[in-house]
Formats: sequence, structure tokens, C-alpha cells
Amino acid sequence: MKKGNFIVLEGIDGSGTTTHSHKLAEWIKRKNYEVVVTAEPTDSPIGKLIRSYLLSCGGSPEVHALLFAADRAEHTQRVIEPLVKRGTIVISDRYVESSIVYQAAEGLDIGWIESINKFAVEPDLTIFLSVDPEVALARKRKSEEKFENVESLKKVRRIYLERAKVKEYPVVNTNRPVEIVHKEIVRCVETLLFGA
Repeated sequence: MKKGNFIVLEGIDGSGTTTHSHKLAEWIKRKNYEVVVTAEPTDSPIGKLIRSYLLSCGGSPEVHALLFAADRAEHTQRVIEPLVKRGTIVISDRYVESSIVYQAAEGLDIGWIESINKFAVEPDLTIFLSVDPEVALARKRKSEEKFENVESLKKVRRIYLERAKVKEYPVVNTNRPVEIVHKEIVRCVETLLFGA
């Protein structure tokens, strides 16, 4: 049985990771591949705890990092690895880079964040969706999450761009219309699937 692929879309809140994860999955299905879309934080009890924690703005950056790592361990072991092993293409709306970037923006050491995520599998393709923070916030409903302000998102985006350069992730500008962005994402995925 052919091994599947693991694709991750990363970006700041409002960059379009959720929209484009689902649009990409629809395109992959039309190519007759089995595909599953997943996301972090997950809908597991740990993921639900993270959401309530962030909304209450409680806890330290270290606590956030450890909670996300625990959620990711569950996600990796129960969802991602079994699906890829059976030949499914898995698209994740965020993965380990989100932890590295967001927690680094809170002042945590990247080496420490990476160490608590050592179990995470390496995606076959990570695409960074880059959007101006002002555009991102205009797309989102009012929220009390700590990172949902322009200055915080600028910092997170800067770290994402630095990571993308070092790790050689494709960067797709999502300030543009959805269909144009989708076509560019598809071109990245075609290279992975077909060697185009």
C-alpha cells in the first residue's frame, strides 16, 4: 500500500488556513485521492481545554506550550500517523510550527519548544499563508484571544517568515482573492503529489 502524505497549512489568525485546507481537500478528492482535513488545537478534551484557557487568558506561556504539545501528541498518534500509514493524504490546519512561532512570540526558547515536540512527525509539505495583520483582523469576528491584535500578529508573522526562510517553506500571499491563492497552493501540492 502506498504511504500517504502529510500537508500542513500555517499562518497567523485570519490568514485563511481553515478556508484553504478545505478547498485543497476538495481539489485532492477530485484527483481521486483519499484525503482528511484535521486541525490544531483538536476537538479532543485537551484541545477543548486549550480553547477555554486561551479565552480566559489564564496560565503562563510554558503552560500553553505544554498543553499544545500534549494535544499534538494525541493528534499525531491517534489521527495523523495511522491515516498516513494507510495511504491517506492528511491536511492539517496548523501543526508544530504554530507552537514554535506563537510561543516564541511570548518569549519562550525555540529549542525548548522543539524539544517538547520531538515526537511530532515531519510534514511532507508545510505552506505558510502570509497576510497583513490588519487584513487578518478585519476577517475575524471580535475575540478576546491574546494574540488577536495588530502588534502581536505582526510579531508572530515576522517569526513565521523567518522560519519559512530557514526551513524553505513555500510562502503564499493571502491578501489576494481566495481563488488566486488556492491556485498557488495547488501548484505547491502538485509538485509534492506528481513531481510537476
